[in-house]
Amino acid sequence: MVLTFVLAWGFLGGRWVLSQESAGSQTSSDVTVVTTDPNLLLLAAIRQAVWGPPVSCKVQQSTKAFGQQSIMVGDFKSMGQGTGRFRYSVRVAVGETSFDLLQISDGELMWTQCGNSEAPRRVNLRQVRESVSYAMQVSDSRPEVNLVLAVGGQADLLRALYQRYNWYKAVGGKLAGVDVWQLVGRVRTEPPKLAGSAPIDEENSVTGDATRNTPTEVRLTLSRSANLPYFPYMIEYFDRGKDAQGQASGLTLVTRIEFTDANTNVLFQDQDFQYRISDSTDQYVDETKRYLPKTPITGLAPFGVDQ
Repeated sequence: MVLTFVLAWGFLGGRWVLSQESAGSQTSSDVTVVTTDPNLLLLAAIRQAVWGPPVSCKVQQSTKAFGQQSIMVGDFKSMGQGTGRFRYSVRVAVGETSFDLLQISDGELMWTQCGNSEAPRRVNLRQVRESVSYAMQVSDSRPEVNLVLAVGGQADLLRALYQRYNWYKAVGGKLAGVDVWQLVGRVRTEPPKLAGSAPIDEENSVTGDATRNTPTEVRLTLSRSANLPYFPYMIEYFDRGKDAQGQASGLTLVTRIEFTDANTNVLFQDQDFQYRISDSTDQYVDETKRYLPKTPITGLAPFGVDQ
C-alpha cells in the first residue's frame, strides 16, 4: 500500500474556532486581519523549516475518508539549520489495522519505510542540494531555493500546501494563549507564481479535474512568537459539500494535523537520524528524480552570480 501523506493534528484547547460554514470566517473577537500576504507567511514558514533551529514535537493526525477513520500518533525531530536531518516516526491505525511509518534523513539520504511489506523509498539529498548549490547563499531573497530544499518532514508538507492551495486570507490572534497567524486557502485553479520544476512540484500543483480527491479548503495555524517563529501548530483540511440541488454547501473537516509540545531546547545525537535497512530487504525504490529541478532557477548563474 502506498500512502500519500496529508498530516493533520489537533490543537483543541484554544479559543479560536472558525465557522464550519466557511473556513474564512471568524467567530472569535480576539483576531485582526493581517495585511501581510499569506503566501509570504507560508514561504517564511518553509524557510524556517529548512534553516531554523533544532526542534522536537509530538504529532497527531486524524482523517476521515471513504467511510473510515485513520489515526496517526508519534513524534518529529529536526536538526534544522540547513542540515536536512530529521526523523518522523508514527504509528498509523486504520480500523483494526495498524502499522509503523518512519521517514528519516541523516542529511545525505532520506528513507521512507511504511510498514514491513513495502520496499523502502530513498531520496539522495546530496544531489538535491547540488542542484541549487550555486544559489543557497541567496536563499533569504530567493524563496524558490528553499522550496527545492524542502524535502521530507514538516518542510515537505509546507511545500505541498504552498503549491496546492491559493492562500487568500490571514488573520492574527491568540490560540491557547499563544500568538499565531491563521492562514486560509482554497485549492488552486492555476499554478502558483513559484511553481517549481521538479516532478514533486508538478504533482503538488494539481489543478482542474486532478483536484477532485484533494480537500477543497485548508486552514494553517502558524506561530508568530519570537522563540518559535512560523512553526506550524495545526493544519486543517475541509471539503465543501453539496446540497440536494448540487449547489455548494457547508464545509466538513476531513483531516486535522497537530504539532504539539514543541521544544527548541534540544540536543540530538547522530544516531537519532540514522536508518538501517532490514537484513531481509534486498531492494529499495529510488525517488531522487522526483525532487530534482528539471530547469535551473532563473536569474542565477553558477556561484550565485545574477544573470
